[in-house]
Amino acid sequence: MYPDIERLLGSISFSSDRVKTDSRLIRDGDVFVAIKGASHDGHDHMGEVMRKGARAVLCEHMPEGASGESSEKFIVVNDTRIALGFVANRLFGDPTKKLKVHGITGTNGKTTTAFLIRRILDTARVRCGLISTVFTIIENDIHRRSAMTTPDVMELNRLMSDMSEKGKRAVALEISSHALAQGRIYGLRLDSALFCNITPEHLDYHKTMDAYLREKSRIFGFLKPGGAGVINADDPMLVGLAGTLDVPRLVTFGIKHEADVRAENIRLLPESTDFDVNAGDHGRFHVRARLPGLHNVYNMTAAAACLICGGIAVPDIKKGLENASSVPGRLEKIESRAPFKVFVDYAHTPDALENVLKCLRGFTKNRLICVFGCGGDRDKAKRPLMGRIAAGISDHVILTSDNPRQEDPEEILRQIEKGMPGGTDYSIIILREQAILKSLELAGEGDVVVIAGKGHEDRQILGGKVIPFDDREVAARILDKMGYGDADDPRDRER
Repeated sequence: MYPDIERLLGSISFSSDRVKTDSRLIRDGDVFVAIKGASHDGHDHMGEVMRKGARAVLCEHMPEGASGESSEKFIVVNDTRIALGFVANRLFGDPTKKLKVHGITGTNGKTTTAFLIRRILDTARVRCGLISTVFTIIENDIHRRSAMTTPDVMELNRLMSDMSEKGKRAVALEISSHALAQGRIYGLRLDSALFCNITPEHLDYHKTMDAYLREKSRIFGFLKPGGAGVINADDPMLVGLAGTLDVPRLVTFGIKHEADVRAENIRLLPESTDFDVNAGDHGRFHVRARLPGLHNVYNMTAAAACLICGGIAVPDIKKGLENASSVPGRLEKIESRAPFKVFVDYAHTPDALENVLKCLRGFTKNRLICVFGCGGDRDKAKRPLMGRIAAGISDHVILTSDNPRQEDPEEILRQIEKGMPGGTDYSIIILREQAILKSLELAGEGDVVVIAGKGHEDRQILGGKVIPFDDREVAARILDKMGYGDADDPRDRER
């Protein structure tokens, strides 16, 4: 496919850590891959890396003035992102050949579904790694906090190679739309490609829903021969997409419409769920799960569909779903002796916030209090929508800072406020810790408080500063000071 790269890999002995895409990190003897990004182009730095002693440069065009012996160091390809995936794949011995790789994309539910897939596979004695927004798990139960949903292609190959060496036989891999658009999974091959759902998100980056759908749908192009594309039969945009797909196998899941794997007889209970799974020729089975909410029924059904078509036995799927506990930062309950309940959730899109609030509304005896904000330097169109949703379902809303980044925090909250109808009972408290404190002071017997938007995150981005901040720790500390403390650090419950 890339004979010049084959020549490079065959004639030069170097380790994977000598391949760089950041010109600032180049050392003598490194290989530089010039990537053209949204705001920076690595091709602008080819002269710089040559002066630093780069052994070779992978690029899409020669630099001006290159001639003679120096020109031989430049390997020109049509797309350096694809070429980098090829290089990474070769350097790490194509780890996706050794692992069953389950890729998960979608606007909401990716993380929970990835955790569920891992839980089911571990139940079936198929040792499974995890690469997700929250954690990367390579060996046993050693958790590494993730810096991003989907790492770059070199790191992905490195992680999966490590998993294979540690005895893993499968991996559940979250794949973001940014990763697909930026070619971060080139060279990987998937046994299943699961598309959970699609609702408006990241439109600051993708611009339109059609473009967002197009980037997400790239996941199906990475299927192995015989691999399965798994799609939500209840999502109109995905149903339309399904008719255009050329995949080895197409499997559908859902609740409302006919599907290959369908959840039926659903009973939503406080902090748990009962339902039947109708898997057609694979049979029917009942699930009594500890994960609450209709959105989690979709997540569980998606995981079941993904693994049923992969040959995992129904008893293992049932047991895995029933043993699954809440994912860090996803409707995570803060344990305390308070007469009210407190949850932290990652919901940061209109659809996710609506799902979480509807779920909590179902078992709130008195008032539902919602604390949330929206991230800065991100899609502004969703802000009033989220304000309207929070106002329509909650009894009291406290607007506060999320990660304002370079934007004015107060202006972000004013934009959310525009979506809230007159008569809404709400407060604006810019400092997030003060907002959480206020919500807990307001809560009384039978109330439910949800702190939404940041979930598992343990830092807050304020202008150019990043400060330690974990909603779970803050809420637990305040509850303790109020005399309701459960004492355990919420992070200890994840391990």
